[in-house]
Amino acid sequence: MIQSWAGGVHPPRCSTPRASPLLGHHDGRLARLLALLAEPLTPWQLATRMEWNRPWAEIPHGSRTIAVSEAESHLRRLVKLGRAEPVAGSEPVAYVAV
Repeated sequence: MIQSWAGGVHPPRCSTPRASPLLGHHDGRLARLLALLAEPLTPWQLATRMEWNRPWAEIPHGSRTIAVSEAESHLRRLVKLGRAEPVAGSEPVAYVAV
């Protein structure tokens, strides 16, 4: 299981019925992103391969930057967990699973 919560070592106590499914959703999302990072990808490339509520080609251009920001957020979490790392010398920076 990937720890998707921020902060300490211990998971938060789930005080609402919605918290557990959300944590599970984020764990699943991170696991799928790790699978995509079997090859080096930039945040933009990762965003184009992520699962969204519609195909990437149908996402408005302005919303794509928000999607890339979400991909970057997930990448930062995976790096913090030691599950992904930037590829040295890549420009723009690409990430790969470790």
